Amino acid sequence: MSDRKRQADEQKLRGVGVRKPFTRTLCITLLSISVVFAGGAVSKAEDFQRFKMGIVVGKDPTVRERIEPFRKELEFELDRPVDLFLIDTLGELVDAISAADIHYARLSPSAYATSDALCSCVEPLVTARPDELEARYFSILVGKAREIRPTIEDLKGGRIGVQSPSSVTGYRVPLANLAAEGIDPRSFFKILVRTKDPLEALHAVLDGRIDAAFVWSTLSGKTAQGYSAGTLNELYISGASGLEKLDVYWRSPAIPYSAHTVQKALPDALKRKLRAFLVDLRDSAPDAYFAVEPDYPGGLEPVVHSDFRAVLRTYDPGLQDILVP
Repeated sequence: MSDRKRQADEQKLRGVGVRKPFTRTLCITLLSISVVFAGGAVSKAEDFQRFKMGIVVGKDPTVRERIEPFRKELEFELDRPVDLFLIDTLGELVDAISAADIHYARLSPSAYATSDALCSCVEPLVTARPDELEARYFSILVGKAREIRPTIEDLKGGRIGVQSPSSVTGYRVPLANLAAEGIDPRSFFKILVRTKDPLEALHAVLDGRIDAAFVWSTLSGKTAQGYSAGTLNELYISGASGLEKLDVYWRSPAIPYSAHTVQKALPDALKRKLRAFLVDLRDSAPDAYFAVEPDYPGGLEPVVHSDFRAVLRTYDPGLQDILVP
């Protein structure tokens, strides 16, 4: 599982919001016989005989070649032409699927929540697994261990480390979800202290500079190694001492690693066929699987909208005030 990949997905979405629509710049790669034009939104009379998939190009000039094995498998499975839309940024990909310019895209959890907030017209089919363990991760609140199992009530009036306001697991998810649970972080805690990065936040806890910090973890695997991935695991790998002195005081609802997302308007039979294809993909066509999920070798598993509630809450209109820095 790639920690850098998960963090990169968060960073790509910085600046995405409900009130400021994106400028759609769709760089289209024609991969089938007929000509495909950008901006062709899905109409009510759409028969979906051509399937439109969007993917982020970023700074990778090899994306078209890399994704081609997946596109071919998808085309064979759906029994219709699959047109590939190469799009510059994750934000523009969100805009494209929200505007129904494409039918299908692989999004980060936050990008899915953003798209849902923009149009309520999308739904997730599957998420990627980093390994054979849990296909989820959590925002967690970590403080010093106590003789008895700690709870968040032990931190009332405490100094809490947070990350930048754009951080998903270090700011947005924990603040929004605590508020949804009836705890106002800004009044419950004495102060929210911005730290350099999640690992530095754990060192600040150990040094006594703050009482606890929001970081992230899979919460699966060996506890003595800081679990299989996340900030506690990063502390373990760094060789620094003190891991055994820390404990988890609170966790968010589980967050899937990705969201293979489609337009709700797609026929149910087509969505079922696509979901089944994706779930079986790693075993049936490994080359195609790793073309679309190079960083998560554990395969794909089904998800539904409610599985993303931790990030969906960050766009709840009633919780926006708590997210203002």
